[in-house]
Amino acid sequence: MTRKTDASINLTYELEAAPSKVWRALTVPEYVSQWLKRPAGKDDAPEKSTLEPSFELHLISADPDTRVRYRIKDNDAISVVTFQIGANGTGGTTFSIVHELAMSAANSNSQKLLRAAA
Repeated sequence: MTRKTDASINLTYELEAAPSKVWRALTVPEYVSQWLKRPAGKDDAPEKSTLEPSFELHLISADPDTRVRYRIKDNDAISVVTFQIGANGTGGTTFSIVHELAMSAANSNSQKLLRAAA
């Protein structure tokens, strides 16, 4: 199921994998780097990781085995992604993703200025 609003995208999937396995994929740095296609390096902590091409991932919160939230910074855009997981009754996982734009400060809503040629 996919639902899109002006500021968010909501996706829900039924996965065959157990919730504990999905949780590891969302929180273990080596697994996170695989599904986000980030080359593994010495800064593999999920709290702050740099992704390709200039993508930063910051852990906001984690409720073990049920929910994890990351702030993503891509150039000037900042968004929040919430991953929700739960058992679906068949041994698998109901996996929900909510990707929404982060609120900007009122003083940050102005147009970007270009540098004048010297």
